[in-house]
Amino acid sequence: MRRPLEALDKVLTRAVRGLGVLAGLALLWLMALTVVAAVTRKVFLSPILGVFDLSEVTLLVLVFLGLAYCGRTGGHISVDLIAGLAKPAILRGMDVVVRLCGGAFLLFVAWESLGRALDARVQHEATNMLFIQLFPFFLLVAAGFALYALVLIVQALRLASGADNVDA
Repeated sequence: MRRPLEALDKVLTRAVRGLGVLAGLALLWLMALTVVAAVTRKVFLSPILGVFDLSEVTLLVLVFLGLAYCGRTGGHISVDLIAGLAKPAILRGMDVVVRLCGGAFLLFVAWESLGRALDARVQHEATNMLFIQLFPFFLLVAAGFALYALVLIVQALRLASGADNVDA
């Protein structure tokens, strides 16, 4: 069972790295948009219409494309309250349970986000100024949660099968 999990983990790692690069590009776009908007507003006294709409949807792309990458590389904040008190085997078991519970919860959130995306499509929800349809961005939210759930579940299974470090 260990070999298929490692193969799945490699594929998953490549996928989340690719999405992490896209999230980085979204961050660069957001920074450039902010600078241009500030310059046009201050220098030319003419703000760019719809900058807030573009910033909102770019933040969705940035956060939810980078979510699984951050989880895969161990970039999320964690607090080790009992790491020095418990035995390594107990800590490993707790880590497996926590990752499985987190993965299950994120699958539920992804499912609910998918429902929200479908509602947005039916109701033709859009941003205020530019009328950018929100449906694809809500789909992105659902996909980001689902991918992070998959990362957590694969990490839990690898830990349970004896892998040493799953955050790399």
